[in-house]
Amino acid sequence: MHCIISSTTRTPRFLLCAIIAACFSLTIAPTASAQTPAVQAAASDYRIVPRDQIKFQISGENDEPLHQRVSSGGEVSVPLLGAVKVVGLTLRETEGLIEKRYRDGGFYLNPQVILSFESYAPRLISVLGQVNNPVQVEFSIEREQMGIVGAITRAGGFTRVAQTDAVKVMRTIDGKETVFKINVASYLNETAKEQEFKLLPDDVVFVPERVF
Repeated sequence: MHCIISSTTRTPRFLLCAIIAACFSLTIAPTASAQTPAVQAAASDYRIVPRDQIKFQISGENDEPLHQRVSSGGEVSVPLLGAVKVVGLTLRETEGLIEKRYRDGGFYLNPQVILSFESYAPRLISVLGQVNNPVQVEFSIEREQMGIVGAITRAGGFTRVAQTDAVKVMRTIDGKETVFKINVASYLNETAKEQEFKLLPDDVVFVPERVF
């Protein structure tokens, strides 16, 4: 329950074949910087968050691309339009929004805005308090949420004095801090009636000490 409070080889010939095969595989392996299809697909669905770095261009214009970091308020500065709120949108949705505003404002008849990610903001969850290894858990861009049990497990699990039925999760929503009180024990003993509480980037999980 949760609530809101606010082999070794024998023949040289075999060994030689293995070495040749290994060398061949090295020549055809993709570079480490190449994105996998899974990452590419995730990036297409990725929703912008503060501190993402974005490159902005308008097709056909000779101006140098603009490099914009999304502000803490979720905005980027767009030529002629000023501040535009983009947090929570995908790149394609953001392109459509900016293009519409250009048309509506009479700046362009048929603009083609091109956006791309240059870097992603750190996406972390802090797990603190009565856990064996307080840690910051990093999200990959392929995932939008993480279960609270998995995050606590990556922090080494509960200490013997942890109060497992009143774990606090602090989350900022629309600029205001909201605190959730989570009964993690109910997930561990499988008595919970609802799905496991999902964490989001920038959440802070605090496990209090049990009162004896």
